[in-house]
Amino acid sequence: MQDNARKLTYGAMMIALFAVLFAVSLFIPLLGSVSLFFIPLPILLYRLRYDRSASLVVAVAAILVSSLLGGFLSIPAAISLVLIGFVMGETIQLGKSKFYTVMAVSLTVLFSMVVTYVGGVLFFEFNAIEVMMDTFQEAQQKMTEFLSDVGTLPKDYEKIISDTFLYYRSTIPAMVILGSLFAGYLFVAASFYTAERVGANIQKFPPFREMKLPFMTIIVYALVILSSFLMGNDTTSTYYLFYINAMVILRFAFLLQGLSLIYYFLHERQLPRFITVIATVFAVMLNPMTILLGTLDTAIDIRAWIGKDKVN
Repeated sequence: MQDNARKLTYGAMMIALFAVLFAVSLFIPLLGSVSLFFIPLPILLYRLRYDRSASLVVAVAAILVSSLLGGFLSIPAAISLVLIGFVMGETIQLGKSKFYTVMAVSLTVLFSMVVTYVGGVLFFEFNAIEVMMDTFQEAQQKMTEFLSDVGTLPKDYEKIISDTFLYYRSTIPAMVILGSLFAGYLFVAASFYTAERVGANIQKFPPFREMKLPFMTIIVYALVILSSFLMGNDTTSTYYLFYINAMVILRFAFLLQGLSLIYYFLHERQLPRFITVIATVFAVMLNPMTILLGTLDTAIDIRAWIGKDKVN
């Protein structure tokens, strides 16, 4: 009886905490953008302490309470956030790695985004992508009118804008995937950090400087580049969509690898932290060079040379 009472009391506390964080994210814009990534925490904490069945009951209750606060349209967001917390708790209980957890949460975020998008199109005739592209087009038209008025409209401006819009429209799948990965990492980092502070047994993330892409990434990169010679100039083909999205994702991965290499070098040289900040700014500004560094580090392991040079 005492155990059941504790379970109910703790469950009520976690539901209340979930509802408070959810309400903050709905009604307080700036603070809400931060509290968003902590909303799954109560579900995670409850799953770490109690069994799956009890956690599912608490999860359903949290969704119902959140729907009372935000209305019918808030239910998809509440379900997604509850799923994220439940997935994090399950991966910890199963002893999975941090990388596995981030991937599982990212897939949950991606699945939630796709379902929400399809639901918006089917039931509310609201296409978020089309609305975003219409907004960009309106901004482009206003910019064109402004430049025409001041007489500084560049040559081939219309073609440049058309190519830019084609690129952004074509790379929407890659942007959604990368956004899901980034959001998944933020959810895991925020929840794990807080859970550790309240006594949960959670391992820490390895330092970013230790990031290392597998060599297979280079092989995939080479195959994608070779495929570009087979697709021709048809920008509406499936091959083009595959190529452009794959390149965006791979280049972003190599950018991270390049930043990781820079951080590793600065750490080995024990340079001041402000040097790392300056190096990060330049690395992002000169991202083609950073991507090249990441590609080389993945292919030939530059870190081994840095360590060898330090020993000598």
